[in-house]
Amino acid sequence: MKRRLSLLLPAFLCASVSFAQANKDDAIDLSLASITDITALGRTGTFPSGMNGVAFETTCCNEGTKQINWHAAMQSDHPYIVFIVARELNGRFEQISDWSYVKHGFFALSNSLCSTCSPTDGSMLGLGCSDTYGTGNNGDNYWLGPPEEIDPWLGQWNPVCSHFDRGEPDVGPPNNCNGVRSLTGTMAGNLGPVGHRIHIKDADLNVAGATLWFQGMYVIETEGDRVRNDNMASRKFTAAWNGTRWNLNETGAQTFGSVLSRWSGASVNSAANGVDDGRLYVAVKVTGPVDGFYHYEYAVQNRDNSRGVNAFRIPMCSGARVQNLAFGDNDDDAGNDWSASVAGGEIAWSTGTNALKWNSIYNFSFNSDAAPVSTQLALDEAAPGPGLPTVLVTSSAPAGLFNMFLGAGCANDVPPTLFASGSPARAALGNASFAIESTGNDGLQPNVLKYSLTLGSHTLGACTLYLGPTPGGSFVASSVRSDVNGRAVHAAPVPNDLALEGVIVSMQAVGRDPGNGTLFGNFEMSDGLEVRIGSALSDCP
Repeated sequence: MKRRLSLLLPAFLCASVSFAQANKDDAIDLSLASITDITALGRTGTFPSGMNGVAFETTCCNEGTKQINWHAAMQSDHPYIVFIVARELNGRFEQISDWSYVKHGFFALSNSLCSTCSPTDGSMLGLGCSDTYGTGNNGDNYWLGPPEEIDPWLGQWNPVCSHFDRGEPDVGPPNNCNGVRSLTGTMAGNLGPVGHRIHIKDADLNVAGATLWFQGMYVIETEGDRVRNDNMASRKFTAAWNGTRWNLNETGAQTFGSVLSRWSGASVNSAANGVDDGRLYVAVKVTGPVDGFYHYEYAVQNRDNSRGVNAFRIPMCSGARVQNLAFGDNDDDAGNDWSASVAGGEIAWSTGTNALKWNSIYNFSFNSDAAPVSTQLALDEAAPGPGLPTVLVTSSAPAGLFNMFLGAGCANDVPPTLFASGSPARAALGNASFAIESTGNDGLQPNVLKYSLTLGSHTLGACTLYLGPTPGGSFVASSVRSDVNGRAVHAAPVPNDLALEGVIVSMQAVGRDPGNGTLFGNFEMSDGLEVRIGSALSDCP
């Protein structure tokens, strides 16, 4: 780790640590050449409340300098293919498929879709060769096993006592744990039209305005992190209900890397636990501010981190306001949702039972009056293991508090708000668009913005004024009339004058509210706001 994150981590976590992937072989390099033909193979239930079993075709290429083992289960050394289906809707990017079962490879073709192929007997993928598993093959329950049985970082799987060994239903001891396959074709066929295929609910496809994506990924034993980015690829698709089933049709080009890169307007960064465990991606999209608050949307993907993640921690300015914390995962169990807290200069979500597992995406969101600043977010590893207990990923956080809420105003009902606006919504030198706005006022009434260069507060009757410690220390900055909706906009362009750098101003607006205000019965006071002027300010006060 190159940068210290004092808001989140003790110093000892930032010491130089060196690990090595125990089984890395730099000669191994597989790429996912193509994903296509996404199809709803079967369904249960009645539309629009049914469940669909989905699969799609994958083609891979051996781009390394060594043949890749492709032994069938019950041998352990073969590829594993995993799947995600995601949706972008209303500014959020989320997984809508379950933590789906994994396809176990069993025979390598010697096709030449990549380059000149050196054929093999099928137990290995030859140099330059390609292999394709069709949609029906990738959706065949006979070759689908639980993802929790696989170490995605090392690409390892123990067939003894596995799903294939136990059978479904479980054949019982001693045959369920003897390393001999008990899962038969008949058992697989009895799992029904959905079975262990990718599970997608009708309700998640039947949404107007949504954009849909599917992602495939190959996991290969001994392949290093440096060449894994092209093991993962995504494509866009559409979904249309024809009265009996979903017609799914891919569109557009395939893109390598995390499906989070498809999220419009988001930035995506990633990190691994040194070279000791797999990669985690953090995507963030910040919008606003709207009435003084930015909206932060995060999507976190665990590509192949075997230990999983049980906490997500975001640094923030201690004086910032945070509202509407939310969490989303890929199941319908509200009982295992992560708990959220705001304390100690950070926003944190954590869990004891529902870690972010490999090949999964979880969502986190909130509103804050602090602006986004690039810093490092912390992802705590769920399970013990070698390496660091926390992975740091560079992203955006509410760590730019240039306009601070001082306290509530004074009214018989809800006091009017007060917040900064403009592009940007801060009093940087030369910002001609800067303004102070107030909402919640009586419509079409006078509104006066007052300011003080002396910080502090005093009381006037039953009201708190954030305009200095004593009366008489404030001045009128602007006087306007609120619009019909009660919004008052006070233009406050900032001169490009270095003498203003670092000046702090407290502000509060007085609005006329005949007969309903608490201040002399005709006026009410807005919230108090501290405005920091300058372009070279520290992010947090």
